[in-house]
Amino acid sequence: MAASFVPWNISHMAWIAWVPLIGQLLPVELHSSCKNPFRLGFLTGFIFWLLTIHWLHHVTYIGMIVLAAYLALYVAIWAAVMTRFYAHWKQAKGWTHILIATLGASTWVALEWIRGWMLGGFPWNFAGVSQHQNLALIQIAEWTGVYGVSFVIIFFNISLWLTWRRLKLEKFSARFWRYEFSAAIFLIALCLFIGMRYLLKNRDHASRQVSTLKLALVQPNIPQEMKYEALSREEQGQRLHRLTLAAAATKPDLIIWPESSLVDGPSFDVTSRYWLQQIVQEIHIPIILGTLDVSPQPPEHHGEGRWRRKYYNTALLVKPDGAPGPVYHKLHLVPFGEYIPFEHWLPWMRWFTPIPGSFAPGDKAVLFDCHDFKIGALICFEDTLPPLSRNLSIQGADILLNLTNDAWFKTSSGAAMHAANSVFRAIETRHPLVRCTNHGLTLVISPSGQIVSTLNPFTDGFLTVPLTCEHHTPRTFCACYGDWLPIISCVISISALGMMRVHWRKIDEAF
Repeated sequence: MAASFVPWNISHMAWIAWVPLIGQLLPVELHSSCKNPFRLGFLTGFIFWLLTIHWLHHVTYIGMIVLAAYLALYVAIWAAVMTRFYAHWKQAKGWTHILIATLGASTWVALEWIRGWMLGGFPWNFAGVSQHQNLALIQIAEWTGVYGVSFVIIFFNISLWLTWRRLKLEKFSARFWRYEFSAAIFLIALCLFIGMRYLLKNRDHASRQVSTLKLALVQPNIPQEMKYEALSREEQGQRLHRLTLAAAATKPDLIIWPESSLVDGPSFDVTSRYWLQQIVQEIHIPIILGTLDVSPQPPEHHGEGRWRRKYYNTALLVKPDGAPGPVYHKLHLVPFGEYIPFEHWLPWMRWFTPIPGSFAPGDKAVLFDCHDFKIGALICFEDTLPPLSRNLSIQGADILLNLTNDAWFKTSSGAAMHAANSVFRAIETRHPLVRCTNHGLTLVISPSGQIVSTLNPFTDGFLTVPLTCEHHTPRTFCACYGDWLPIISCVISISALGMMRVHWRKIDEAF
């Protein structure tokens, strides 16, 4: 399964990757069962996640291992639930197998959804993300979100094993129709039909009213270890200035800098504010940039004679005349990367993080106006969170903009993996998604999920993009109704487990 994700991108592996585990959980013999499904699922999940998030070792080895162990628990729970379903429906019949595959896929989707928000959330590399390059298949995300693709993949894996199970039990007889395999093929064919229909219908803009916004995305490529060094601030500023002047020569409508371009925020540092105003007034082009911000309200008293202010990971717009525009404070902070969980009660938790203190979360989404386009801002890993993108779409965003800094992970596959997760936000909302990064990957994703423009990663430069998009596009089903599929999956899984519990209790009472 790890091979189906970045950097290998062998997406076909996802369709058979879980079959060996399923084969251990659902044995061929009717009277046999898996002895310890939870332990087997945990071991499988732990190895998978270590192979998948190995790039995290650039920040913390301990954190990488602890996170892999935590994520493995979801695979372990799924494995345990699958054996319960099998114990209740052992009959080797096509319709029974379809029921088991449906329940197994529903439980998987429900657990992915829970993982996306539990303990701050880690909605990273859902099973469906493995198909981010398979454009025809993943267009169903407009209705189901990425969860629909995950459902189809897990349904196929389970059906494939159960079909093999029936074949062995029935001595490879040709007398019976394999309903479980037919259902899996039908699901895939339906997804491909829906996807191809959309791609063929929207391959050009001739029949629609569209406008063009010319963007220049600046990628300064500043190593993370230099970001907060006082001696390198002047060098960073010179690099940003040089790249911005070169980008301005292409006459864009808007210039974008990545996350934490200025670590000395212009709201509280006079030198940075004056320097930024000079650049904008020199080029007469608005700039959206990532920086730090400080709470404007009076500082809070924290006892012992100390005063403390709130700091925010921020995106802001600077107008062509140098005046400040709207400010967006990041809503969803990354645990141990941007805030320290239980910092006040467990101060020793700081030992496991590379940060000296915690940011404060913002309280609302913000849209930036540029040439009648509304641009919804996302910072860092926020483009992996479906609810944030959907909320921006509902509020009227025409373009999704992600400012990020993946320099933490050096030249590993972390940056490319991050970009692969972004693909689904574009499909779910049918808005173009623009990613401007410090390190890589700086690119543009079309509403169909196709990467249409990209800048060489791990280099300094800029990317000029004439972005063609529609004003006031209709809201997608996914944007309007959100996580309907995982919620239904939760109801199905919990209901099935409850029914089985009642059934076994009645049997016990009868004896």
